[in-house]
Amino acid sequence: ASSGANSVTFAPAFMTFCVYPRLLLSPQDALFCAHFVKLLHKTKVPGFLTLELIDVIVDAVVAGLFCSSEDEAGNLSIFLNEIWKSANAWRYDNDAFASELKSTPGALLSEEFAKKHGIGDHATAEGVTHDDYKNLYTDWHIKIGSAAIGCLKSTEYMHTRAALIILSRIVRVFPTQPKTGEKILTTLEPLQNDERTKPDIRATAQGYGSQLMKSRDEGLWKEESVAVTKAREEKEKLKAEERKKKLAEQQEAMKKEQAEIEREIGYQPGGRGWGRREERGGRPRGMDQRMDLRMRGGPPLNAAAVTFQPKVGAARDLSRGPPPQPPMDARRGIDSERWERGRQPDSRNDPRGQRRKRSRSPDRGGEDSRGGPEKRLRGGEAGWEPPARRNQSSSSEQAGNNTNNNSNNNRGVSRRPDSRRGAR
Repeated sequence: ASSGANSVTFAPAFMTFCVYPRLLLSPQDALFCAHFVKLLHKTKVPGFLTLELIDVIVDAVVAGLFCSSEDEAGNLSIFLNEIWKSANAWRYDNDAFASELKSTPGALLSEEFAKKHGIGDHATAEGVTHDDYKNLYTDWHIKIGSAAIGCLKSTEYMHTRAALIILSRIVRVFPTQPKTGEKILTTLEPLQNDERTKPDIRATAQGYGSQLMKSRDEGLWKEESVAVTKAREEKEKLKAEERKKKLAEQQEAMKKEQAEIEREIGYQPGGRGWGRREERGGRPRGMDQRMDLRMRGGPPLNAAAVTFQPKVGAARDLSRGPPPQPPMDARRGIDSERWERGRQPDSRNDPRGQRRKRSRSPDRGGEDSRGGPEKRLRGGEAGWEPPARRNQSSSSEQAGNNTNNNSNNNRGVSRRPDSRRGAR
């Protein structure tokens, strides 16, 4: 296209042969295509009709909702999100429109496109005004919203899946008109609550619904009237107060239940939370006083329990728990005083003041002049000594004698069978 004439075939050809085939390849390619389109608009390339290209992009997105896979829908959503950010800025910010779009080649329209949308001849020579752009933006917004709602109502799995992928990506920039937003929220309710919906669709719809309501509450629905906004805020405030009141009642009920449990287990708030052991009567933490065997005359375990009368001995009240047990030392049969006395170090025999090790030998013996314990005696004999070692010559002679004796014995054994045969 030349600078003097705006061609109506430029935008469809550029989108069909240059942008659309690449943006579907990968997320990186989709982001590259979006920034490439913005660069061409920013550099004010003659004949680059930005508004007509956006119109073609909207038509491509509407068609892609019904014929894209999950990956292609994700790539398309990345491209649309970047382009729609600029479209939103030009719509709701007069300064951005005047500085970025007005008086640029991108604001010009072809004659066919201007007549189709009811825009005057000034758009072909000077560019569109802000009011003209608002009408174009509303048409684009309605197209995308109607196509998305149709996909959400469709029984085809991929239609619904692709719509949720694209809408989830552009939730911060679309929708901006409350009428379209309310319709989308109403359409999402069956997908969020119906058990017959597939789990992945239901989870995605619930997530997108939460994000959409958050965007609405943050004021991203820019065309919402003040009266509607105030009415919704009042309604949300009442709901928040009801939730707060309900939470307070639940916390009060939990506190009562906790106090009842603490009373049953004998919890004492003083000290470190359970009180000292002396305050608990020597019981471990968390132990019910009725289960303490050392308790005397405490509350009965079971007031309705009967009295047990054994054949031998006195009667026992079963409600008072088991009979008192004897002390630990008495049960073990050990004289505690002797035991403690034996554990103390003997300073008379051990000058270091340490406990003397007990000998494992049955005869411990006495102590030598040095004050240390006497060596243990072997075999319990006082005069026992190990045998003296013989010299090497005597041991060799003894070994030779043993060898001769063994050879003689062997000859005698070998002659015995011959003598037995002669005797026979």
